Amino acid sequence: MRNWMAALAVLVLAVGLAPAAGAGDEDGVKAIGPAWAEAWNAGDMDAVAALYAEGADYVSFFGETFSGVPAIQAAFAEINSTVYKGTKIEVETVAVSFIKPDVAVTDSTWKITGVPAGAPPLPTEGQSTVVAVKQGDAWKIAAHRARIPQSVPGQ
Repeated sequence: MRNWMAALAVLVLAVGLAPAAGAGDEDGVKAIGPAWAEAWNAGDMDAVAALYAEGADYVSFFGETFSGVPAIQAAFAEINSTVYKGTKIEVETVAVSFIKPDVAVTDSTWKITGVPAGAPPLPTEGQSTVVAVKQGDAWKIAAHRARIPQSVPGQ
């Protein structure tokens, strides 16, 4: 009985000592989407790239994979200066889940407006999932997956 009580006491102490996400962390994670949209809307792909962690990756809604901040910055710079030139984006974070105190997953929706007339028929709304990591006091994007909702067969 004593061993069981000792084990329970150790477990209670361990759980109590486990680090938790800080009070402002959810707000910090949620701020990534609006910061991303603000940078895009300003045409500032350097500011977009600054939101990504070293070694981050991005998978576009077409399935293209870009690894590392320079490749991600170049990919967004290309589409922001061509097919999505002059567009505006709105990003709304709909869910945040903390995997660890310094790792969070977000699900967001996005909508692009102002697509130039005559532009190819590209997606203008969809969803994205981001894995964010805390580096110092800042939250950065470690993995970013964009997707377009698909219709369910038979509906």
